[in-house]
Amino acid sequence: MIYYQNLNHNIMNSEKEITEHVSNIVLNQDQQTYNDKLTPESGNDYLLYSPYVVGYSSEAEQQYMFLNLLMGFDGSMDSLLDIGCGRADLYEYITKRSTSIISYQGIDHNPNMNDLAKQKYNIDIINDKFETAKLKNADWVVASGFFTPRRCETESEDLQKLFKDIDKMYSLANNVVSFNMLSPIGNEVVNGFFYVHPGLIMDMLIEKYRYVTVKNNYSEDVYTVTIYKF
Repeated sequence: MIYYQNLNHNIMNSEKEITEHVSNIVLNQDQQTYNDKLTPESGNDYLLYSPYVVGYSSEAEQQYMFLNLLMGFDGSMDSLLDIGCGRADLYEYITKRSTSIISYQGIDHNPNMNDLAKQKYNIDIINDKFETAKLKNADWVVASGFFTPRRCETESEDLQKLFKDIDKMYSLANNVVSFNMLSPIGNEVVNGFFYVHPGLIMDMLIEKYRYVTVKNNYSEDVYTVTIYKF
């Protein structure tokens, strides 16, 4: 119960952080604009710093997604397992907001991402498929952008795979599971991307896990799902 009292306190603090975070985006606009404009012709800087390499349209978008994904997370108290971590930019995000980091564990199936994480942050990530990898439990298990692409031939198979992956995330989490999804509401559905109605997600997950929130008030096309293990 003490953990969740602390979590509620952290969530309130995180709500205040949203305003500060938006302000920081404005203050760091020059650096972010530089990173956003990097192209493959920019060489290694493109791989290390461009948001497009890890699936975001801008660095500001990436940072804002992280903020909503980790509402209530405290790196000095909570260990983190980052599914589909890319070059581990989430590691940098939490190190800038925590006095210390208990444990960060990232996994990505792309072998190039381990080299980038090593170059950029001097850390190693696990190069494996999440579905088959043997991973250590963590207080928080999160996935940003991991469920964005289509991974199966049919929507039904994609949904089955989604819920199977959520089950695995839940089994690995000590306290919290958090991930984001694309919403089809009011958006053009683009081939190759996976969209799930937030109402369907909420109904299915509340029935199974009970303690679930869906945060659908910060983006036109993305929402965040958080499952708490009380």
